[in-house]
Amino acid sequence: MTETSNIAIVIVLYHPSADDTAFVTRIGELYHTVVVDNSVQNKGIAEAQNQGVRTALCYDGITHVVFLDQDSRVDDDYPLAIAREFDRIAQSRRLAMLGPSVENAETGQAYRSVIHTDHVTDMGFIPRREIISSGSCTTTRCLKDIGLNDGRLFIDYVDFEWCWRANSKGYVCGVTPNLCISHHVGQKTLSLFGYLIIISAPRRYFYQYRNYLWLARRNYVPLQWKIAMGIKCLARLVYFPLCIPSGTACWKYMLQGIREGLKK
Repeated sequence: MTETSNIAIVIVLYHPSADDTAFVTRIGELYHTVVVDNSVQNKGIAEAQNQGVRTALCYDGITHVVFLDQDSRVDDDYPLAIAREFDRIAQSRRLAMLGPSVENAETGQAYRSVIHTDHVTDMGFIPRREIISSGSCTTTRCLKDIGLNDGRLFIDYVDFEWCWRANSKGYVCGVTPNLCISHHVGQKTLSLFGYLIIISAPRRYFYQYRNYLWLARRNYVPLQWKIAMGIKCLARLVYFPLCIPSGTACWKYMLQGIREGLKK
């Protein structure tokens, strides 16, 4: 049975608040915790998590790694609970990463894909093609087999790419409905024509468009995602400058991302 001494937590900080620091300090008193501060020299979430994982792998006896965001607020027993859920579900499948159910921190509603329909297995497991890293758990064995994050992606689709790479190696990823965390996605949300639009900081669109064009060339990236995201990217180019506050600034970063993404 997994115990706290077998778990390492990786948390990336970026200009944390006093409350963020207090949370990290509390968790650090209970688990092996690796904190990577990206505030001074921001190398991106991908490389920051990689640095944290490399350090975590140096601890003796670590079998599980749990990723938390600096604004994650979980109970003290959450890392142990998600690690035990991982072990339980991994008894019947080749599990690479397990995440909790995620709800919008602003609305309290669960995040659901408009493309996929969830199917809960008899183990209480919901397979997903990709999951976000916040609150997720994997094992040191999986990390050594699948590898670390693609640091070139910097921030957007980093966790998705890792899951797709795991899928290509015969692993599955998914979430458990037995655990839930709140998560902030984007800077704000906007209702447009009955659809909830997640608005990110303008510069994030550079990475989203560049990384999409990079990932679209990779064989292990799902075709369905390539098509759906391609349509979304094209649509944003049209309606963002017209309908979204700061949409013009976002649009300029989109174009920069396209130019960079088209390079070899």
